[in-house]
Amino acid sequence: MESRADQGPLLNTGPDDSIVPSQDPRNSRSARRLSSLSVVGEVLLDLLIAVSCAYFIVFAVLVYARRNQPVEQPGNRDLIEAAKYTPTIFPILFSAVVAKFLKAIAAVKLEHGTSVLTIEYLLQSRTVFSTFMAPITLKTINVLTPVLFLLWALSPLGGQAGLRVISTQESFSNATQNFTYLAFVSPFSNNGVGSASAEPLVPINAIFTAAIIGSAKTKTLAQDQFANVKVPVYESLSPEDGTDWRSVPESDDVEWSSLTGLPIHDLPSTGVSRFTMNTGYMLTSCNTSGHDWTEGYRQSLEEYIGWSGANYALSPNRVDQFAITNFTFRSLDLLAASGPAPEGKILTVANCIVGMSYVEVQIKCDGQTCHSVAVRPSPNPASHPLNYSHNALSVTDWTPINGLGQEDIKYTQFFPDFTNATNPTVGCDTVLCPPSAIEAYLADPANTVLQTSTTKLWELGDDIISKRFTQLINTYWIDSIAPAAVSGNFTVAPKSNLLLYNTDSTFGTVTTSQVVVKCEYAWLALMLLCSIVLFIIGVATVVLSARRRGPDILDRFSSLLRDNPYASTVPHISSMEDAVDQSKRLGDLMVRLGDVRPEEDVGYVAIGVLDGKQTVQKLSMKRNYA
Repeated sequence: MESRADQGPLLNTGPDDSIVPSQDPRNSRSARRLSSLSVVGEVLLDLLIAVSCAYFIVFAVLVYARRNQPVEQPGNRDLIEAAKYTPTIFPILFSAVVAKFLKAIAAVKLEHGTSVLTIEYLLQSRTVFSTFMAPITLKTINVLTPVLFLLWALSPLGGQAGLRVISTQESFSNATQNFTYLAFVSPFSNNGVGSASAEPLVPINAIFTAAIIGSAKTKTLAQDQFANVKVPVYESLSPEDGTDWRSVPESDDVEWSSLTGLPIHDLPSTGVSRFTMNTGYMLTSCNTSGHDWTEGYRQSLEEYIGWSGANYALSPNRVDQFAITNFTFRSLDLLAASGPAPEGKILTVANCIVGMSYVEVQIKCDGQTCHSVAVRPSPNPASHPLNYSHNALSVTDWTPINGLGQEDIKYTQFFPDFTNATNPTVGCDTVLCPPSAIEAYLADPANTVLQTSTTKLWELGDDIISKRFTQLINTYWIDSIAPAAVSGNFTVAPKSNLLLYNTDSTFGTVTTSQVVVKCEYAWLALMLLCSIVLFIIGVATVVLSARRRGPDILDRFSSLLRDNPYASTVPHISSMEDAVDQSKRLGDLMVRLGDVRPEEDVGYVAIGVLDGKQTVQKLSMKRNYA
């Protein structure tokens, strides 16, 4: 026995001949077939929409496949840019696909027979808002309610997942690299003024003078004007508990051993480099005093070797590997051209000794911007000693300017070269001679250009004079052993025999960072879930649309005119005519929802055609309706 859904008309409003249009065989049509052109077109359109849903699956797969790849790699920026549009595109496509899917289910269920409530639930749940309003308007909840709630919840979740599934992050990688730098203990480069090897003195003195007269800011920086790395004076740093390492502050208040730093070969231009230099510097200790000045005293002082011909003299007492390096510095406090003669103890005499300090320096470079991080005494001094038959000096007393690492006696010209580096031996009248750059630096390192007279240097005290002589001597030494290297042309294998210098090497790490694609796995899982559900719904819509045999009558107003006894004058073509085709055909037909029985005491509300043959009166609050 057939079920009620498969039996004849469920409602009878009158005789069959009053509601069933005449059946003209010429207008008859077969049930929908998959082979028909209209069905193929509809299926292809649904298939195209289903395929477009696969975009989000492909997007999620690409995000996963390109995780941890550089953002600058081709295609990755486009992927990040595409994610910005997902919160807009996904909900729109989701709404279109789900609405079509629910209508397709309703159509198939209608053909197979189902309850009115099911059809209403499906048709009223084709938007997010209407899904939540359906239980209220229908005043009932069935098994579809939670399913539809969950289904529509995927729409905003999928949109947000597409936006949040991809982002960027910094990725760091470490590589080991060999760092080569200028060795402080290297051969001296020339035999002094007038010698065949004196040619480098011009650039040496120029570099030295530039360092002295440079800006006060440059002198306090961790790198010199050529980006060479300065070495701090270990003895000036604050000690730390439990370690011999001393941190180098990042402020400008650091005592550097030299105004010229040590060049580093092939320093990477990107990344953060960390390595430890094993180097050293000479350390000067001076005992300074002031003396009266007489003409006789002047004549006796001019007999000292090292008199510069200006206002000061520097006389090395002994420079060989059998004695500690020491020298005497003398300077007059004289006005440059005019003014009253200075009074009192205008002669400064400083007796200085020079020692050696070996240190390990931790260097950190961000690209090619470097600074010293920490310093400690070197357990393995980089002294570069040569084989000597005899040496009575300790490791801290033996310096490059008394023979350490020197193959010949060129180093004995260091002090004469240094003395005349900024005040040539052409000389001038002592009374009228302006102070040299060396004297100006000893007086005030921040103001070496505008000084027109010397000062009573002895009043500065032993510590300041010692500190400034340390910087001057180390600066001139580094400039002398490798003028080309410190001025930006540092090569591991020097071409000129006049510029032979030693190098030291160490292994360090280079940490490079790059912005890479970051995949958020939780959002990826959610997006895949939403995208796969959307794709399955799209494919299911294709299948359901292909399986439908009857006309499309749901969700069209013209369907209300189908087999309507109060619209019997509507031209009938076929019961297989889709509602949309019927709407196009009847586009100009005038209809009204009104009283189709105005002559009776109790009216009846229905949709009727306003063609003059059927009375359809407007509804009135004064009448009752059956």
